Amino acid sequence: MENTINYGIDLGTTNSAIAKFVKGEIFIFSNPQDMGSRTLPSIVGYKKDKILVGKQARVFAEREPQNVKSVFKRKMGTSESFPVKSLNQSKTPIELSAQVLKELKTFVNTGDSLDAVVITIPASFDTIQSNATKEAGILAGFKQVVLLQEPIAASLAYANMKKEKEMQEGQWLVYDLGGGTFDVALIQIKDGEMKVLDHEGDNFLGGADFDNLIVEKIIIPKLYENYKFSDLEEKMKSASGKLNAVYLKLLRLSEDAKIILSAKTSAEIEVSGFEDEDGNDVDIEIVITRSEFNELIRPNIDGINEMIKQILTRNSLTQIDLQFILMVGGSTYIPYVRTRVEEVLQISVNCEIDPTTAVAIGAAYYAATKRKEIEKSGKAKHSSISVKTSYNKASKEKDELFSARITGNTDGLLYRITRQDGGFDSGIKNLSERISEDLPLVNGAFNFFSLVIYDIENNIIETDIEPIGINSGFGISGQPIPEDICLEVDDYDNPGKTRLKAIFFKNSILPLRSQGTSFPLNKGLIKGNNDDFIYINVLEGSHLALPEANKGIGFMEIRGTQITRDIAKGSDIEITISISESRDITISAYLNMADQEFKQTFNPKERHTTIEFLKEQVEDLSDKLELEIQEATDREDYETASALSKLKKQMESVSEETESLTGDDVTDKRYQLEDKKRKIAQEIDSATKNKRIQQVKAHYFEIKDECKKILDENGNDHERKIFNDIVAQESVFFATNSPLKIQEKSDEIHSIVGKIRWRTPEFLSNIFQWCKNSQTRMNDQAQAKSLIDAGNFAIESNNWERLSEINSGLLNLLPKGAEKEATTKIGFGI
Repeated sequence: MENTINYGIDLGTTNSAIAKFVKGEIFIFSNPQDMGSRTLPSIVGYKKDKILVGKQARVFAEREPQNVKSVFKRKMGTSESFPVKSLNQSKTPIELSAQVLKELKTFVNTGDSLDAVVITIPASFDTIQSNATKEAGILAGFKQVVLLQEPIAASLAYANMKKEKEMQEGQWLVYDLGGGTFDVALIQIKDGEMKVLDHEGDNFLGGADFDNLIVEKIIIPKLYENYKFSDLEEKMKSASGKLNAVYLKLLRLSEDAKIILSAKTSAEIEVSGFEDEDGNDVDIEIVITRSEFNELIRPNIDGINEMIKQILTRNSLTQIDLQFILMVGGSTYIPYVRTRVEEVLQISVNCEIDPTTAVAIGAAYYAATKRKEIEKSGKAKHSSISVKTSYNKASKEKDELFSARITGNTDGLLYRITRQDGGFDSGIKNLSERISEDLPLVNGAFNFFSLVIYDIENNIIETDIEPIGINSGFGISGQPIPEDICLEVDDYDNPGKTRLKAIFFKNSILPLRSQGTSFPLNKGLIKGNNDDFIYINVLEGSHLALPEANKGIGFMEIRGTQITRDIAKGSDIEITISISESRDITISAYLNMADQEFKQTFNPKERHTTIEFLKEQVEDLSDKLELEIQEATDREDYETASALSKLKKQMESVSEETESLTGDDVTDKRYQLEDKKRKIAQEIDSATKNKRIQQVKAHYFEIKDECKKILDENGNDHERKIFNDIVAQESVFFATNSPLKIQEKSDEIHSIVGKIRWRTPEFLSNIFQWCKNSQTRMNDQAQAKSLIDAGNFAIESNNWERLSEINSGLLNLLPKGAEKEATTKIGFGI
């Protein structure tokens, strides 16, 4: 049994493919239902008791489009589902993707049991979309699914195709424009290692959008011009619309025309088979020229070029710093895509690899380096000797260190390691519990070795060791995360509001694990009280943005019923986050006061985006933008007001498009608009950065003065050292001009103040007295009386630690916001 995965799948928006690594070579499986083709159209149809996938489903769509589904990858990770009329039920993107994966299994005629696979995803896929893809793999019957970002796969395909002497150290871009998504990644080869340095992408940009543009901008206007229709686009795009089936057919015809235009200067689209509102048969031939099509997609292609410019700017690169742009994805067959890139960016394009199979090839190369982690079923092979090996499965070194740990009685036993091509033989050596060898590698090839164990008479001893394979071609150093991973924390500068704290930054290499980060609790917890809780919210997106501008991954609740003792306000909670290579996120929260740890793994597979909720979010953001413009104008900050006014035009466009969405809209427009809304929110934050810098600096100096005073009165040496270290860094974090960095330092000082306050007898006594005066407002009078009696006793006995716990309990009995009111009046409302 092979100990590496070896199988790679490109699960594409419009076409998919499967490949296998076989003894250093990649074999791409052909489609048995479409001779000569090595791809499978990602289309699923339901016909009575049959499921059709691929070309058969495409043909069936001409008769029953309501029973055929495509482009579902674009809705991966959403709560969207696709109604299937013949089944009288809906199918999710996960279920439809699983059908495509199952069909790809039928391509494999080697007799292998496909229990593990590498599946590719766009580099810009967020955590939820990634988890949804894994779930589709599991639903298709794979027991182990490893995810690989598509630009990395393309880079592996290219690098392993080239001979080593042809691969020079340097940098290039992977330009991956497929049927539904776009990614651009900056790749570097240095010291024989390939790395992904940066990336940009759009999960809602690809060939399917170009098809839709032909329908929207060319076909529909022609229909209006020659026939009588009202609200034609709405009737086509609404699931319940009279012309929804026509819309799906026109998309297919537009795709065919687009493909023809890659080879010819014009294409014809015949539109027929339905009536206009006067009962006239629609029968019209529409000619589209290549120049018309180029002009149609130019804004999209120029938008892609802007993404590339952002990468160059971020990494301080110019065109001459890049060797080429590697073109990948079916949509790069479009001549204008290639010529426009060279024209605008002045960087040569590289079209040496097949854009439709490169990703599957790279996935197979990667799969050859990933060990299977599936428990073997059935009767285990009996062996008195067990061998556990350790070595790099991809290496550019001349020799690779191989080590093994032997379990069992090794007395009198021998071993020998040989390379498959006969170029290396370790000779027969004495076996011990631990062995190691430097294995020489043939450059640019996959090197296979065998380890054989003998007894004293050179009889082979049966063991559980599996073949040793090392790729001396190019591997990848790791996969980067597409966005910052953040925690939502309290914003002390804006009471009642929150902000983001980055735990991992964009382009950090997976897997990741944070050091434990401590935060003071802004509220206490009463043991046994289910209404008392704190939550840890994890989000994905720019740490400089508003929390609501980012994507939620999940949150963990800790309730009073889960804790073993009361937790005082201001006590520490230590949070550790880890992310696996396949993007499972595990949160560990440790409550110091209770000596309790809570753990939870997030792998959500759906993001719910209702049109109503989206409209509400867009309206709120529009109001915020109006307020920011007014504030900037009032303080005569006309530069900021001008920048925000430009955003206002974008916001109005998003608002208008959002309002036009019908409740049963079948397109992925809502998700595109959600992305646009999120980006505008981030730009609003960026435009108002100067205002926020002034605010956070003022707050910093205020809390600094307060802390210095309280340190002189009640601080200890450890707290003084922390304070002095922060002050010594002022010139550094002020120079960053980052509101977030300055705010973080304010929070650190605020934490010092809080710890000192909550152990100071005068402060604790004043809080207790304020709570006593507010007893009538408390929601549990019996518990309040009990705590007040205990508090009086704690003061009499000078038990200030106990009084701190009692105060937290009393404050939690008051209405929301009362705690802030109390601490402000006592002198802690900084």
